[in-house]
Amino acid sequence: MKFTVNTKALKNATNLGIIKSNISKYFYRSNVVQITANHDTLKINIEASGIKTKMTLGGSGDEDATKSVIVDCSIFKTLIDSIESDILSIEFVAGGICIHAGTSKFSVPQMLDSNDVQLEEPIDNFTVSNTVTIKPADWQFVKDHQMYAIATKESHPVYKNVWVGNNNDILVGDFDLSLFTYSKRGDFDSVCLFPPTIINLFTSLPEGSTVSKVGRSYILNIETDSYSMITEFMPRYEDDESVGSYNAQMIIGMLAHPESFITVDVGAITKFINQAAILKQSDLDKIFDFILNDGTLTLTNKTNSYTMSVDSSDSYSVKFNSELLKNVLSNFDSDKVNIAPMTRGDMTIGCIFWTDSLTTVLAGMG
Repeated sequence: MKFTVNTKALKNATNLGIIKSNISKYFYRSNVVQITANHDTLKINIEASGIKTKMTLGGSGDEDATKSVIVDCSIFKTLIDSIESDILSIEFVAGGICIHAGTSKFSVPQMLDSNDVQLEEPIDNFTVSNTVTIKPADWQFVKDHQMYAIATKESHPVYKNVWVGNNNDILVGDFDLSLFTYSKRGDFDSVCLFPPTIINLFTSLPEGSTVSKVGRSYILNIETDSYSMITEFMPRYEDDESVGSYNAQMIIGMLAHPESFITVDVGAITKFINQAAILKQSDLDKIFDFILNDGTLTLTNKTNSYTMSVDSSDSYSVKFNSELLKNVLSNFDSDKVNIAPMTRGDMTIGCIFWTDSLTTVLAGMG
């Protein structure tokens, strides 16, 4: 069977549906795409962790039959992107597909037998309610300035997700590192947890896309003149088995901006940390004393030091892992960052860092 389709429509559909950053060796189905055709419809099924997508395009099949194949999604997307002819044909053959474009013919091998495996489809019969408009720029901010802090270890699995509150709150952090970032970029009306794949989905969407809550899932429905897309994404919830509490309210309670603070030049401090790293002789050299004393901020390890004058009469000191401190400062969207101590009784246990758009807390060492 051979199915003919508009090339631009197929490009637009695959570029929206196949998100490169969601392809993972830890979730095999994210590496493939299922292509199904009949006499007048081409259907493309895509999966990622927590996401199920169905793209539908019109076209013309030369048989009154249904054919399906599962191929590598990266190869398929890259090949379709490279085709310049106005139309192309997908021929279903033994062991894969052949793509005909102009005078060219390309063979794409089958990855899985579609008789044995079917990619899951999203819910496509639902009532629109509790609609949320996705703002890709806000989620890009989360991705660019907060996702560096997300936990990667399995010791506390809840922190491998982004916590989304019902008051625009977004928390991303790592319990083991005592590092948390906070912004007001959320737009959902119920508390849930998003894995990184869902954040990647949001940043890839057209402006003005809306989603509707259906049970414990959300449904995204995009209709254009050339294709349609239905995506179901499944947040995690703190009452899910083996997830647990994010302790978000306790964390947010630590994020109030103190009245007394210093403002530092991010570039100057990160430059010094980079320079000191060149001279590092052991991991102990990564430990820096962060000392504020009567208008002078000093950053020092065993052999290197940097000082700057600041407008403050406060005095405190805390030890930081210099690599973590650099990550915190360099992921702000500003050249200047405010810093104040986090205290427990008379003891300084870390620092709070903030600008108008982002707040981060980092605990000290020891």
